[in-house]
Amino acid sequence: MKNIFISEMHEKDVENFTSDFGLFLRRVSDKPFKHMCNLFTNANIIYQNYGKGLSDEEYFRNLTNIYEPLNNKNISPDKNNIIVERYPELDDEPYIFVCNHTTPEDIETVLNIIDRNAYLVLGSIESLKYNPEMYLTWLNGMIPFDILDDNQRKIVLEKMIRVLKTNSILIFPEGSHNYSPNNLVNKLFTGPVNLSLKTGRKIVIITMIKDFENNISYIDVGNPIDLNNINLFEELKKQSEKDYVEELTAYIRDKMATAVYYLISRHFKQLKKNDYKNIEEYLRMKKIKYAFEKLKWNHDVFDAEYLIRKTKEDREYEDILESMVNLTLNPNAHIGGNKYWILKLIDYLNKDTIYRMREYWQESNKVLRKVK
Repeated sequence: MKNIFISEMHEKDVENFTSDFGLFLRRVSDKPFKHMCNLFTNANIIYQNYGKGLSDEEYFRNLTNIYEPLNNKNISPDKNNIIVERYPELDDEPYIFVCNHTTPEDIETVLNIIDRNAYLVLGSIESLKYNPEMYLTWLNGMIPFDILDDNQRKIVLEKMIRVLKTNSILIFPEGSHNYSPNNLVNKLFTGPVNLSLKTGRKIVIITMIKDFENNISYIDVGNPIDLNNINLFEELKKQSEKDYVEELTAYIRDKMATAVYYLISRHFKQLKKNDYKNIEEYLRMKKIKYAFEKLKWNHDVFDAEYLIRKTKEDREYEDILESMVNLTLNPNAHIGGNKYWILKLIDYLNKDTIYRMREYWQESNKVLRKVK
């Protein structure tokens, strides 16, 4: 059943998707709202307060990448445990919170631990329309938009700028859940960097990894980043604004990937490749099956729900693979019979989340039809 009242929010303009009173009310009522969220999501939040007074570089330099067995006595087997290892001292101002995207529970988990109101930037129109949990997200404040609509992608920047005058925002710049066994963090969309440069608001990186077996989410929250004080790319800034934004976005991604690396290495046991027939496929299918357990897709929405950023180089690589495979399959081409390119294309498609989600959904529907 479609959610009444909120299902068309993405179509509202900059002035009407929220009100000034709504922004104020959400800002002053954030603490009781967070308490309600903690109860509703059955959260058990454990703050460890690591890294006080340390820069990001100092903090990670003092960490080891050695596995640490779970021995936290505050863990509750009946609750959704959230261990916040680090949270900085933040000033009384709005921030752009950016987070990696790994599980369907990322949004509710991260909203539980942010110390102030942060409007959620939501690119899932399917969830907006049909997921009843979106009413709670609406109470928090959200900026929904259709990620496949060019006009809405442009307007969402203006909506975020309006919110950031008084309130913070939370955005997941990977676009979709990261189901890649190869990338610690997928390529980021440039929206947060453009937004920070336009508004002067600082970026705060949140990194989350979920231990499904023990029902624990590990979270690292980095120190605020003022892009205007980063002097690494000043020469590039003079040459090309677009390239400057790309480098800053890569900088944010690198910092996020560093946090992911240390969380994984310290809280997850290493897997041995030889113990699995295809470890990449094992990890990928584990994530896909979990997503289908949590998100009840009843029609094909994967182009929008699992859209990731592809650069010009990525698209060129796709074109080359497809062209070479066509030549391989063409009996009149000299390259005919060479399976190398076919295997490369298969491997590439296996890494395509949209393709694999659709493939799994179609196979599941076939099974359901046979049962009927």
